[in-house]
This record gives sequence, C-alpha cells and structure tokens, in this order.
Amino acid sequence: ASSPDSTFTTPASAPLAIDVQVSKHPSAAASTITSPAFSTKQANELLEAFIATDGPGRGSSQTISSVTGGGLTWTLRSRANSRPGTAEIWQAVAPAALSNVIVTATLSSGSYVGAITVVSFTGANTSVNGATTSAGAASGAPTAPLTTTRANSWVFAVGNDYDNAIARTVGASQTLIDQYLASVGDTYWVQRQNTTTSNSGTSVTMNDTAPASDQWNLALIEIPAS
Repeated sequence: ASSPDSTFTTPASAPLAIDVQVSKHPSAAASTITSPAFSTKQANELLEAFIATDGPGRGSSQTISSVTGGGLTWTLRSRANSRPGTAEIWQAVAPAALSNVIVTATLSSGSYVGAITVVSFTGANTSVNGATTSAGAASGAPTAPLTTTRANSWVFAVGNDYDNAIARTVGASQTLIDQYLASVGDTYWVQRQNTTTSNSGTSVTMNDTAPASDQWNLALIEIPAS
C-alpha cells in the first residue's frame, strides 16, 4: 500500500474580494435604471445590485418590481422604503463567467431618477445568504446595525435621501463607493465597511454622520465568505 502524502494540505478558500464594480447615474426620469456593461473573470461569482431611486411623494411607496440581466435569477434581499423613494439590494449567482452584460431594474411606479451599482464578488459563499436589515427615518443621520452570521463577511449598504442632494459623510471604518447628487434634489449612495468582519455574531453599524436633518432610507446586506 502506498504511504499517505504528509506534505498535502487542503487548499485555503480564496479571500472575499470585489471582482467588478460599476455604477450608473441616469439624469433623465425613466421607468427603468440600467447599469453599464461589465464582464466577470470567473465562474461562481456572487452579484449584488444596489439600487436607489426617487418615487411618489409622502403617503406612497416606491419599489423595484424586478431586476434582470445576464440570464440570471435575481432575488430581492433587502428593501428600505418607509420614507419616499426606495433603497434596495438584489442578488444573483453567476455559475459561469459573464461577458458584456447589463443589469436592469424596473420601477413599480412611474418614471423617476435613480442610481444603480452592481458589484460582483469572488470568494463569496453562493449557497448561504448573509444577513440583511433596513431602516428609515424622517430626520437624523442615517444609521442601522447588522449582526454578522459568518466569519470574514463584508457589510454593504445603499441609501436614498428624498429631501436634498447633499454629499454623505460616512461613519468610522467605512468607505463611500458611489454617490449621486441628482439634479432633482435627491441623493443616492452606496457604502461599505473598509474591511471584512473577522467573527460571526458581530454587530456592525453602517452610518453617516452628516447630513442629519433629511429623511432617509438605508438597506444593508452581509456578503458571506466561502
């Protein structure tokens, strides 16, 4: 019988990382919001579409009715629309590498200005969903906590400010990855934690320290590592 190879070790999983990140800020009101074309580099990537848009005024809710693109199945993971407009996160898994695809979000109500950011991840767990949460308020600095469910996961958030086009000041240990100060007087933005979170069961707060006087929606998601 052959002897076992004592030098063999199981390969470590690839670390969670961003492969592609694209954003689009359409200036004209429309019933759909479409991303720029993009391609991914490998199979089995996790894709997140971060969408924020204007909508009916007070007393009416806006939603994204569907997301399509790449021949993939997109599912809603998080929606924040207690205040006017909506901030949503839709997710898909690409079993094969994608080439020159676009992602389109369709509004459920009317034609409005909005923004979309699509991020694809390598080293993500594509069989287990991460945690999500959402929040909104009539005033105050945007903030929401999320408790991680997996070690080495990464927390992202998307928000909309219905009242004003004002630049965000993100909280500690966070990065603003997209921001649209729309001429209609709204702000749409996406932010993330600077790094992954080492331990599951960790409370992570996504927040902005300014502005603090506008109404807002904020949707969060945990991107789980494989």
